[in-house]
Formats: sequence, structure tokens, C-alpha cells
Amino acid sequence: MKKYTSTVCLYASDNLFVTIMKMVFMFILISHCENGIAQETTALRRNTIKLDLTSNLLFRNALNLSFERVRSPNQTYCITAGYQQFPKLTSLGTGIETTNDSRKRSGFKLGGEYRFYLKKENKYQAPHGVYIGPYTSYLNFNNERDLRVESDNGTVTDAFLKTNINVLNIGFQAGYQFVINDRFIIDMAFIGPSVSRYSAKFRLDGDFNVDEQHEYQNEILLALIDRFPLLDDLIEDKEVDSKGKMDTWSFGYRYQVLVGYRFGHKK
Repeated sequence: MKKYTSTVCLYASDNLFVTIMKMVFMFILISHCENGIAQETTALRRNTIKLDLTSNLLFRNALNLSFERVRSPNQTYCITAGYQQFPKLTSLGTGIETTNDSRKRSGFKLGGEYRFYLKKENKYQAPHGVYIGPYTSYLNFNNERDLRVESDNGTVTDAFLKTNINVLNIGFQAGYQFVINDRFIIDMAFIGPSVSRYSAKFRLDGDFNVDEQHEYQNEILLALIDRFPLLDDLIEDKEVDSKGKMDTWSFGYRYQVLVGYRFGHKK
């Protein structure tokens, strides 16, 4: 049987990544305008470093850190960056099993947000209490896997799958942040709807005919979609087109729990 190499392109535009990076640098530049605002703030620690616990539940080998900076008594900005890997998958659909999931795996997360701590709802100044505000995040996953594919007639074929998955989220969140003994932080974002772009690039190598190749592409696509919370229910068209491509916008949702530590001299 002729060897068939297929490529499925679900890729985000480079302009999207450039936009994310510009937003991150914008948050950094904001800090240079804080001297005039600082006079309005009573003595407090303005810096917080936080560890994202939720990423460790959703992804593999995750280490995502967030830095929050107080700009005024009721406003802060946050920058997030870290490393994470796509969850381990032993099955990628009916008759498609992973024989080697560790050939290559990597990934990262970048994000930024601006928070408004509600004066009427909070007894304390930022970063303590109820907050709302916009956020954006960008996730990337790279994987190479060896597969074993069994067809309906029992034929077993070895295959190779290379994936690059990207997720861009732009949304609005609400949450509550506890401050304990002026040092320790528990941050819970419990409402976080977003408009999200899910995209990826697949390369599937194996001895398949055209019909088998299209079937296996969709089986793998469904298995990967299922790893993102709520996405399986939100995307209506879960198939690649005749050219083996798909690029979709959908609704997303953010929820996360972080723990952190406040530092810096009170001023």
C-alpha cells in the first residue's frame, strides 16, 4: 500500500502571537507610570508572586507563575508565564493507540490581565477582595507520538503523529483574593468566560488510503478536543475539511486557583 503523508493545519496567525507579546510588554511599561499614582495609595506591599495550581490538574509537568503589581488602591495588573505539557493520551480514538508518548513534548503559557477591586464590595485595598477585569492568555503545545492503528479488518499499521496546538483566549473574569497575615495569597477566579481560538497543525505519517486517512484525522481531532474543558460541547463542526484543515473560534471558560506571597517594602 502506498505510504500516505497527511498534514492537517489548524494554525494561529503569527499576528496573534505578536499581539499577545505586545500586551505583555504594555503591562511592563505601565509600571514606569506609577510614581504619580503611588501617592494615592496607603502603605502596602505592592508585589505578589503566585503559583497556578489549576494548571497542574489540567496539564502535565506544569509550572506557571503569575506576578501581580498594585497600581492604585483598587487596581492591579498581572503577567503570567510558564511551562506545561499536553496531558498524556494512551488512546487517540477507536483503534488508535499511543505506543510512545515521550518522543517530544513541550509547551508554554503566556498571559496578562487587568483587575479592578470593587470599592463598594471590599473592606480592604487591592489586592484583597472581589475583583473583575479583562484577561488574555496564549497556550502552546508541541508533541511527537508513535501510534499503532488497527483498521476495521484487523490490519495493524505503525504511524507517526506530530502536533502543534495553540489556544488564544480573550475574556472577562471575576474572582476573590484572600490576603493572610499581610503576606500570603489565595486567589480564586471562578467566573471567566472568553472568546477563544483553538488551532493546531497535525502531521500524520502512515500506510493509509485516502478514506482511512480522513477517518483517522477526525478520530484524533476528537480525542484532542476532549482534553479541553467544555470545548467538546461548544464546537459544532468537529471535522477537518476535504483539504485536511480546520481553524475555529468558540466560547471558552476560565477557572483557576493560585497561591502566592506578597513582598516588597510597604510604601
